[in-house]
Amino acid sequence: SVDSGKDRFTGRSRPGRYLLRSWVNDVRPPVIRVLTTRVAAGRPLLVARIIDTGAGVNPYSIVLGYRRVLLGAAAYDPGSGLTFFPLPPQAPKLTAGRTTSVIAASDFQEAKNVSTAGENIMPNTAFYPLDLKVVRGPAVTWLAPASGACVPASTPLVVTASATRRIGAIRFFDDKRPIRTVRRGSSGIFSTTWSTGRAAKGRHLLRAVVVDGAGARAEALRGVKVCRSAKR
Repeated sequence: SVDSGKDRFTGRSRPGRYLLRSWVNDVRPPVIRVLTTRVAAGRPLLVARIIDTGAGVNPYSIVLGYRRVLLGAAAYDPGSGLTFFPLPPQAPKLTAGRTTSVIAASDFQEAKNVSTAGENIMPNTAFYPLDLKVVRGPAVTWLAPASGACVPASTPLVVTASATRRIGAIRFFDDKRPIRTVRRGSSGIFSTTWSTGRAAKGRHLLRAVVVDGAGARAEALRGVKVCRSAKR
């Protein structure tokens, strides 16, 4: 057992389950993959997946740089690696076309490096250059489930969407069969639940369609598998 410590704001103890990490000679930086490579002009939510199988990603090290501005990540989920960058009102808007940016992330080993071998002075930090495609219209990106995943009987469907006009709806489909229409989201994230009880076993192609107030639309696809039927 370990001392759970106290919350610095409330003074309450924080008991529960904790994940303890140990590592030896971790010289590999985190792996960064950007999910929202196509977004609407303005200040959309940008999402990346950042993972590290050694010391673990230091969430306070994650930054996004573009147009001479450096932003810290607003949220990081160590389980999935999902990292969220909502662009605040003080940040420059993204304009239609291509926007060059970079994401940097370090693992916990980097903060402990007192000396390094070789020419790389930050061996446990990854720098990911990104060429964002910014469009005058809607855009949508899948966040969950993972591509090719074997989905359970009750599956959360999560996307992030942006548009230059008000978003009217996000429509979720299993192939051509409608699952649900969602009209409200939070901070650019929209979700629903897919009950796969009547879905056939095997591969399914999920579709998420965003429709803005002017009727313009964009679509994102996600292939998954129903590995067993919920029927008894």
